[in-house]
Amino acid sequence: MGEAVVNTSHLMAYVNEAKDEGNAAYKLGRLSDALNAWQRGLDAIAQVIDPEGAVKVPIAKADVELVLRARSVLHSNRGQALMSKEFWRRAISDLSAAVKVDNLNAKAIWRRYRCHRALRHWAEAETDLDQLMSPELQQAASPLFLEANLTPEKLAAEKAELQLERDKAEKVADETFEDRMEDAAHKGIEQLRHRFEEVTLRTGLRNNTELSSELAEMLTRPGGVSAEFVAAVYQIDTEDAQIIMDWIEKAVLMRSALSGGSLV
Repeated sequence: MGEAVVNTSHLMAYVNEAKDEGNAAYKLGRLSDALNAWQRGLDAIAQVIDPEGAVKVPIAKADVELVLRARSVLHSNRGQALMSKEFWRRAISDLSAAVKVDNLNAKAIWRRYRCHRALRHWAEAETDLDQLMSPELQQAASPLFLEANLTPEKLAAEKAELQLERDKAEKVADETFEDRMEDAAHKGIEQLRHRFEEVTLRTGLRNNTELSSELAEMLTRPGGVSAEFVAAVYQIDTEDAQIIMDWIEKAVLMRSALSGGSLV
């Protein structure tokens, strides 16, 4: 006799409940709660299918497709929430995970395109647009395109705008955040850098190569972000997140000095 097939109905009920809870929290603006709810759904799915797609327990083929589709939706939802706070890189990570599971997830590809464009990742943005404009995807995911109002005309106009924006950006040599930190070392920036290194070491984020860029982007975001949201994004304790936020508050003063403002 073959190995018994596991019934995934209870799993999917839990996953759908987590998805609905996250959706409701997102609509109410409770982004940390939404991210945590969707992550619970993803964690549950990981018990039967690991993040690389390996099935860990015997389940029916149709159920595998159902579970993977749910994983794609949860990652796409997380990407949308992160985009709403302009956590572009974090959003790309979730959206890429969504597309990896379901390469016909037009919503996730469109959202990832917008993230790449916001970050001026021109080649990646163009690749996503080309994928959205491909006849194969247009045909296979036509309901999603209609739902998102992504007509061929709109996508063509988007590509033209992207090229104009890229051409304009390439005429200007943008001074990076790291360059400005080095140029302003005499104003105490090295001390702030040292504090940042202490914090990232304590929170286990020292090896996160994207952290510096993400924090730099937070400095320019109107209204900032809460420690609770940062905790949800990096999956750390709120207290550790607050330490990072303390550094960001000091870095805001640093940015003011670099742009010609005065420290108080």
